[in-house]
Amino acid sequence: MDYLAGSSSGSFQPNADAPDRPPALGYQALERKDAALASIGCLAHARRGFHQALKESVSGAVWFIGQIRQLYRLEDQIRLLSPSERYCLRQEQAPPLWEALKKHAEELQPQLLPKSTLGKALNYFLNEYDAWRGYLADGRFEIDTNLVENDIRPTAVGRRRWLFIGHPQAGWRSAVVYSVLISCRRGGLNPQEYLSDVLARLPSTKITQIQDLLPAHGKPPSGNTSRSSDAGALMG
Repeated sequence: MDYLAGSSSGSFQPNADAPDRPPALGYQALERKDAALASIGCLAHARRGFHQALKESVSGAVWFIGQIRQLYRLEDQIRLLSPSERYCLRQEQAPPLWEALKKHAEELQPQLLPKSTLGKALNYFLNEYDAWRGYLADGRFEIDTNLVENDIRPTAVGRRRWLFIGHPQAGWRSAVVYSVLISCRRGGLNPQEYLSDVLARLPSTKITQIQDLLPAHGKPPSGNTSRSSDAGALMG
């Protein structure tokens, strides 16, 4: 949080809250402290509310799930394109779907009890509408945090074993190490080879060149078709 609060501009994509839970206070405080930071929503969390309503046989949820599915279908089609190409195709095809979602949600909301399953899903969707659409601002952004959540799942599974990590600074260092390792894996880099190269170059690297050492600027071995983009919570 301190790192993000020191940023002068950019966007961050937090792990969203569920419709029946209050917003994360840390992220709320961060947005109040630095208005230049834009929060991007995770549409997968909004979709879960509609899926829950569908499980309870609420027919009104079907249309919303269908619209959201079209947004995800577009993401599947453009996933391997460059950020600029993704941005252009999103601007052409996604806004009408979003506008239809908002219009139908606003029309249906007064007809539902606020505490009903679909009512809560609609309230959540409308309250966070601008954040859900935030990924449209840049072709590097993702529609949800699923890629990151999948990457950190091994860490989450073992968190009970690491309750006693020692000092808060040790926790921060561990988070940095995990971020580097996962970024290497996402970019098709061998973590050991990457770290060996960085440690060898670090003594002669100027402070203005530190960005060049990040995994996003590494080159995977030839023939590796993994995506080289370094998706993270903060993209300035």
